[in-house]
Amino acid sequence: MANLGNYLLAEVMLWLMYAALLTAVVVAVISAVRSFRQRSESIAMSNRVPRKRIAWGVTGFTVLLLVITCLAGSSQPLIINGISYTDRFWLKTTDGLIVSSAILILIAASFVVYGVSGLNRKLKN
Repeated sequence: MANLGNYLLAEVMLWLMYAALLTAVVVAVISAVRSFRQRSESIAMSNRVPRKRIAWGVTGFTVLLLVITCLAGSSQPLIINGISYTDRFWLKTTDGLIVSSAILILIAASFVVYGVSGLNRKLKN
């Protein structure tokens, strides 16, 4: 009976992850459509900050990082709970997503530390 409870919990968690993924994709598409409709060239540069260039740079860097880490990811077979996983594509994709997430978290943390440190304000004075 304990196995049935674990199985049901795993099923619930999988469906919640599917729902979260679907929600994230829908929100991203809606955001992209709204941004495309409301964009104008006058807001490409606001307060001397090149918003458009920054947005394209961040998008390009993220896509490039995902491609590089997925191509460089490990495709060594894994044995988890006695089941062998050997699909090269999914092994490389999973490894790439994990490494990309770790790199993006480190980059975000370093920018937070830079912002909190006040170094930018010290350099301008």
